[in-house]
Order: sequence, then structure tokens, then C-alpha cells
Amino acid sequence: MAATLTLLLGACGGARTGGAAARQEKGAASVSPTAVAESVNEDAQTTVRIHRLRLKVGAEKGGNSVRILVNPSTPNIRITLTGEIDQELKSVTVCSVTDPASVPPSRLCVLPVAGSPIDLPVAPGIRGAEISLAGRSTLVDLQEVALSYTAADRAVLFQLPNLDPAPQDAACAPRGCPSFEMNPTRSGKLEATARWEQPGSALLDVRAALPSPTDAAIPTPPAYRVVTSSGSSSDSGPGSVTVAADIRSGDSSVLALTNSGTGPLPTPLLSAAWP
Repeated sequence: MAATLTLLLGACGGARTGGAAARQEKGAASVSPTAVAESVNEDAQTTVRIHRLRLKVGAEKGGNSVRILVNPSTPNIRITLTGEIDQELKSVTVCSVTDPASVPPSRLCVLPVAGSPIDLPVAPGIRGAEISLAGRSTLVDLQEVALSYTAADRAVLFQLPNLDPAPQDAACAPRGCPSFEMNPTRSGKLEATARWEQPGSALLDVRAALPSPTDAAIPTPPAYRVVTSSGSSSDSGPGSVTVAADIRSGDSSVLALTNSGTGPLPTPLLSAAWP
């Protein structure tokens, strides 16, 4: 796993190319809610999820897109977005991508429908997806991004947008904003490293869901406990933080990245390898 993480991070040594150029292209295909995805064998699929991620245009560049890179054994990738997505306003574009930096052509891009799974355009060497603001959108809150694929391994690289300081939001408390998980879960060691190129502070932790009360009259969202955490701060340059924890099959375990500073955490890279 460590070797895979190193290769993923090494692939991102160059300058990051955001989704701004891609979303300026014309011709991204609209996706009909009634014709979104063919039947697939769900048992053969691995799904990586991002919970509660904000894309926005602001004074700091790099806040308008997220890129997820995986190691699929086939080029077929399915994605489902939930959140404040308005297809009529073309607020978000999703593109198939082959590497960390190149700008995808418009033929590999679609305009998603909130809550509807879509099969992304297929091309040689596809390794993941980029989600970026489009049209006149300046802010979109994604409640969940679910990327499903047939996995060659379970290492993932997330090229994240700028993260604001930890919000005082009760909805973020259990799992974090943003947080990441892999399904189905397997027993073993989860390893992750977050890196950033400019001054910033971050806390990276692994959380496991606590058992829900069996006598509760009304189902409640699961509470989480921190299994392990690590923090790091850089005042004058790049920084990084690493965690590792054993997780168990069948448990809900998430990886949370929190901006623990007072200013934006600029475009962090999060590499993670799940068992």
C-alpha cells in the first residue's frame, strides 16, 4: 500500500490544472434523468465516497473543482452526485480524466442530474473523474460524491479544492467536512497522507461508527468515535500529515480531513489506501 501511495503522490508532482479550462469548453452532454446508467453487477463494484464538500469561486484560486483518481481494472466508471446541483443552470460538470493534470475534452464531460447515477464517457486510460463548477455557478455544496468502479486496488488520490477553516456546523461533527470512505469495507489497515504546497494547518483522522441504540424509537444518524488522528501546521511552506489505523469489515469507517487553521487550506492532495 505504501508503494502505491508513493506512486500516486509522485504522479502529482507537477502543477495542478483545475477544472476552469475544461468547463469553458462547449459541448458537455446533458444527461437525461430517465436514461442515466445501464445495469451493472453491484457485487463487483468498489465505491469511494466523499461526504460534504464545497466547491466555490473566491479570491483564492483552486476552489472550484475536485479530481478523484483511482486504479480501475476497466474504463467503466459510474458517478452519483447529491447536493445543490441545478442541471438547467449547468452548475456542475463531470468529466472523465486520465491523469492528475490534463484538461479533459468536452466529449468526456457530462452535466449530471442530482441523485441519478451516470456512466461516465469511456476512453483509453480513464482513471477517474473531475467535478467542477460550470456556467455562472460560484458555489455548490455537494452532500455526497459516490464513484463506483471495478478496482485493480483500493488506493485513491483526491485533488481537493481549497478547504475553509472547520465550520461550526453540527452536521459536520459526526463524520467531518469533508470525509471519505470506501465500500464495501474490509478488515485491515487504512493508510492516508494529506499534503499541501502553501502554508496551512490540517487534522487528519480515522473515525468509526458507534453501534446504534437497539431500543431507539426513531432511527438516529450514527455517531462516530476517533480511532486515530494526527495534525500538522506549516507557517512558511509545504506541509503534510499522515495517519494509519486498523478498520474492520462491516463497520462504517471514515477518513476526515479538517482545516485546523484560520485561513484556507490551499488545494490539498489526499492519498489513501484502503484494505
